[in-house]
Amino acid sequence: MNGVHLQQYADDILLNLLKEDSKEAFDVIYMRYWEQLYCYLVKAIKDTTEAEDILQEIFVSLWKRRSNLHNVDSLYTYLYSCVRYGGFRYIRQEIKRNHFRKSWSILFTEADDLFERQLAANELSLLVNREIDKLPLKMREVFLLSRTEELSHKEIAHKLNISDKTVKKQISNALKYLHLKLNV
Repeated sequence: MNGVHLQQYADDILLNLLKEDSKEAFDVIYMRYWEQLYCYLVKAIKDTTEAEDILQEIFVSLWKRRSNLHNVDSLYTYLYSCVRYGGFRYIRQEIKRNHFRKSWSILFTEADDLFERQLAANELSLLVNREIDKLPLKMREVFLLSRTEELSHKEIAHKLNISDKTVKKQISNALKYLHLKLNV
């Protein structure tokens, strides 16, 4: 049968011919429905390339399954159902992909922020330690006992055999020096 003559046939006749392996009937179905299905799908998923891919899959599947279409009563309904399902599947995959991208982005943004904060803290710590090392020996000793060993002024005074006032003055001077050097 000639494909030109088949264009006049109703869907049910084309469907029966398709079930009997008519390539011409398939071509007529393709030509009759491709543009309508494409417009419907593009409107739904907003992606022309994906719409073309989905339609390609639908028509390939239609051809492959042509001998198993016994329960199909309406070609129009069948094709639109396939397109709706293909569109839903695409949208569902996009939602998953976008959720994954968003989660991945958040994960790396938080990891980058944490890394940057840790790096900044390490740099600041090195800078502070360098400046502490520049303090005069007695001032550095008093300051480190106060800050690293967390001794009270009285404990430091007793340990170093100096007055409370000297301890306070040394810590105050150390803090002033560090503030000045670190611009805090």
